[in-house]
Amino acid sequence: MGAGAAPDAGATGRLLVRSGIEIARVLERLRAERAVLSALLGEGDLLFLTRLLAVEHALGAIVVAFSESKPANAQLLARESVVFACNHDGLRHEFIAAGPRETRFQGAPAMRLDFPRVLLSSQRRSHARIAVPPAVPLDCVFDWGGAPVRAKVVDLSRGGIGALVHQAAVSIPPGARLENVRVAHPRHTVTVALEVRHAARASTPDGRPATRLGCRFAAAPRDLRELLALFVTEIGGG
Repeated sequence: MGAGAAPDAGATGRLLVRSGIEIARVLERLRAERAVLSALLGEGDLLFLTRLLAVEHALGAIVVAFSESKPANAQLLARESVVFACNHDGLRHEFIAAGPRETRFQGAPAMRLDFPRVLLSSQRRSHARIAVPPAVPLDCVFDWGGAPVRAKVVDLSRGGIGALVHQAAVSIPPGARLENVRVAHPRHTVTVALEVRHAARASTPDGRPATRLGCRFAAAPRDLRELLALFVTEIGGG
C-alpha cells in the first residue's frame, strides 16, 4: 500500500487514497482507457456522462468532456463541486472535483475542475458489468402502460442490465417490475423479468432526451449465459 493510501475504516475492500501522485496515476489510467465517468445531478434524476480528457496534477486540475445533455452540462457548471463515479477493471472509483468552469481542449469546448483531494476505490458488485459498444445490436422491448417500449442495452451482467429508453415521455419509477422483457440480439433473444433499481434522465449519443434505467434480473434466465457468450464473442470480433 503506497503512501497516502489507507483502508476505509468502515468497510473492507475499500481504499481511501489521499496521495496526489497515486490519484493522478488512477485517473490517468481511466483517461488512457477512455473509461466513462458518471455524476448524478439535480435531485438525483439527471445523469451526466463524460470522459477524462486531461489529468494535470502539477497544475491542480482535471479536464473532462461536455456530455451529450445540455441540461446536464448547464447544471454541472452551476455547482460548486460534483461527485464522479467510474466502474473500471473490477473496481468502483469515486472522487469529488470542485470549481467546474468552461475551457477548451484541443480546440473543442470542455470543462476544467480542481484536482480531487481524495479518491475512494472499492470492489465492484459481484457481477462484472460489461459496457455494450454502440456498434453491437443489443436491444430490449417490454410493455409499459399498455404500450411497447424499446430501449438500447448499454451494459449487461449476470445480475442485470442498464438500458437507455429513447421515448422521453416514458416514465418508469424505481421499484417497478417489468415482465416478459425481450433482450434481443439478431442471433439470439432472451426473455427476462426485471426490477428497476434506478432511473435517471440522460440522452442518446445524438443528443435526444432519454431515460437511463438500471435493472436487476428478478429471476436469472437459464439462457443468459448463451447471450453473454454471444455478446462477448461479437465484441472480440470472433
